[in-house]
Amino acid sequence: MKSEQLIKDLLKQEESGQLEFKEVVSKDAIAKTICGFLNNQGGQLVLGIADNKIVKGVKDAEKLQKELEQYLTKELVPEAPVMVSIENYGDKQLLLIKVWEGSKQPYIFNGSIYYRRKDRTIQASSKEISALIHKRQETEIHWERQGCLGVKFGDLDLEEIQKTIEAARFDSKLSEYKREPMDFLSHYGLYQNGNFTNASVLLFAKNPARFIPQARVRVALLKGGKTGSEFTDDRLLDGNLFKNRIAILDFFEKHLQLQRKFGNKAWEREDDYEIPMKALREGVMNALVHREYSIPSSAMAVIVYPDKIEVSNTGKSPYKQSELKKSHLSMPYNPDIAHMVFLRGFIEKIGRGTIMISDECKKAGLKAPVWDIGEHTVKLTFFSNSRIGGTVDGANKSADVLSDAVNDAVNDAVKRNVIDAVSDTVTDALGDAVRTIAANDKGASISQIMARTGKSNAQVKRYLKTLKTLELIEFQGAAKTGKYYLTKKIKAKLK
Repeated sequence: MKSEQLIKDLLKQEESGQLEFKEVVSKDAIAKTICGFLNNQGGQLVLGIADNKIVKGVKDAEKLQKELEQYLTKELVPEAPVMVSIENYGDKQLLLIKVWEGSKQPYIFNGSIYYRRKDRTIQASSKEISALIHKRQETEIHWERQGCLGVKFGDLDLEEIQKTIEAARFDSKLSEYKREPMDFLSHYGLYQNGNFTNASVLLFAKNPARFIPQARVRVALLKGGKTGSEFTDDRLLDGNLFKNRIAILDFFEKHLQLQRKFGNKAWEREDDYEIPMKALREGVMNALVHREYSIPSSAMAVIVYPDKIEVSNTGKSPYKQSELKKSHLSMPYNPDIAHMVFLRGFIEKIGRGTIMISDECKKAGLKAPVWDIGEHTVKLTFFSNSRIGGTVDGANKSADVLSDAVNDAVNDAVKRNVIDAVSDTVTDALGDAVRTIAANDKGASISQIMARTGKSNAQVKRYLKTLKTLELIEFQGAAKTGKYYLTKKIKAKLK
């Protein structure tokens, strides 16, 4: 949803327990309101709008945005995800501040607990404070905060923890000593009373399915549609949330076809898949974050059909389908997991993800996506105008052609004793690395290949060494800044 339409929709509403407009920017007044939202049901605060709803705008919006993010993160106790975004309305700029309902109530600003009572922010009464404390006690026994027995520090993926620590550096409350993995996990409540929580296992364990079997995700390709009897590519992913995210996106890149289009501006090329990858990423992340993992029979599946993609998961949605396509407050079912994903930057602006999905599909000329909300399931369906994976005018060669070229080269090298026999898993990994390199006209670095394949630095280096032996890739540039490219040999096979 464009900024102007979003603001128009908000202006149609009256101020309430979850919405407030302010013209004058006072950091203390803003902090009190946000504190009140956190202690209630979350909310939205729009800066630059007078009491009579006349849009005044704010000056130096970008500077003020950064100042408010730092101020609110520092002054609100305990910390909470706060999203401050710049919204355009005509020739004016506004600031929109959004927060979820706090999962660690009561929240305090400047020594006081604030609360939203209808459209006013007030100091909470003793009765309200008691209710907030009771609610927090109930929250603390939520499944994601329960200890996962048997998990040891060595079971965790330190690389993913470190990536999250690096991404969280904007948090001024994270002093240097809290940047050590154990201190970081304790700081965010992912390690409590001598146990790693279920949330920490789902987020960071090397093999979370060992402790939480329902953490697995199924991805499958059914070329024959729902009437087909056989899945062409059917996998069960058992990595942590961040690794599964990468694996699912790789699955899309393998089976979807890049389409080459030209935008409104002359000769401006736009490459994307049959279904926009930005929308797919958001849909997948929503399912991973909001899934109801506590149920032993919990499931998540990503099924690619010839004309559509379905992303389904066990869970509940507090909204109807029509409400998901409008501005709404996000209500994460797993707030601790959502907070970590927020820190990593994988969550779209709070409450805007579903809107972005619809907008991206509309921009691509596709049928609107459909959310099918059941009592205990949520299914998101993306539709395609062309056969997924089929030939598209002006498109790059399909991922299958790349995979065949890699497989042929590997089999030929084994026959000639150039390399030892390798498993299908390694062959698939080699293909994934080649696809990553092929997708980057300007070459791919080791870090880019790691991010796409989900493999470690050592694993990627081994794959690259094998691919260089097969003369499928080559390294160009300086030792530290150079990148990997496809060789003329494999490019010839793709013609």
